[in-house]
Amino acid sequence: MHFIELFRYDFIRYALVSGLLLGPTCALLGVFVNLRGMAFFSDALAHSALTGVALGFMIDAWTGWKIDPTIYVLIFSCLIALGMGWLSQRTPLSRDTITAFTFTGSVALGVILISLLGKHRMLEGLLFGSIYANGPADIVHQAILAAAVLVFFLTQLRPLTLATLDPELARSRDIRPALLHYAFSLLVAATVAVGLKMLGALLLSALIVMPAAAARIASSSFRNLILVALLLGIAAPPVGIAASATLNLPTGPCIVLVHVAALAVCQLIHLIRPLRSLTT
Repeated sequence: MHFIELFRYDFIRYALVSGLLLGPTCALLGVFVNLRGMAFFSDALAHSALTGVALGFMIDAWTGWKIDPTIYVLIFSCLIALGMGWLSQRTPLSRDTITAFTFTGSVALGVILISLLGKHRMLEGLLFGSIYANGPADIVHQAILAAAVLVFFLTQLRPLTLATLDPELARSRDIRPALLHYAFSLLVAATVAVGLKMLGALLLSALIVMPAAAARIASSSFRNLILVALLLGIAAPPVGIAASATLNLPTGPCIVLVHVAALAVCQLIHLIRPLRSLTT
């Protein structure tokens, strides 16, 4: 199937729009996720979404409500993010320790609840996602998320950067690093909740972490870091979708492998540059 022919299908068009919305959104958040050492945090939130979905199904079964599961995942992910932030501020436990037990505990609870509900087959969709399952309502949710992230960074980029790189200096300038951390964590949680359908719990954090990681290797300034991360976030989903549809391969893993390839190329360029300078 040629690339142009892909656009004849609604599910392909929705998938492309979804990728173009979530790709750069995740990449932009990923810049600060990497700088703040929160890569494992985003992974823990993605896996905690299992419990959010399971709780949503249980609440619907008890009450008869028919609410979009994304709402339950969003609420649960935000509560988990706030809880992890509170624990890191109020207890002597390290951030890695808090993330680790939240990660394993939420996954265990989610699997048990799904087992009790008898929805074992739902696990595959939650773990791996399906970008082709996106519909008009999902696109609206993703557009709202992308707009919220854009507004946050347009208004808070300087304070967030300073709070990330030098919290003490930020406090001296009447910036509240803890409040910014909570706000940023909630944005990551919302992104996980909205993007779960795209890549699933196992792969979603790659969309957040890897573009920024590759950009960090290839960039010599903070501005370039953001620009390269955004470009990778925009480019990888369409390339992965095209490769998936053309070669009949799973879409989520194809998108992740595009990011892996970009990271490898950036690392290769980073290694070659010093060698060239030595030979000239």
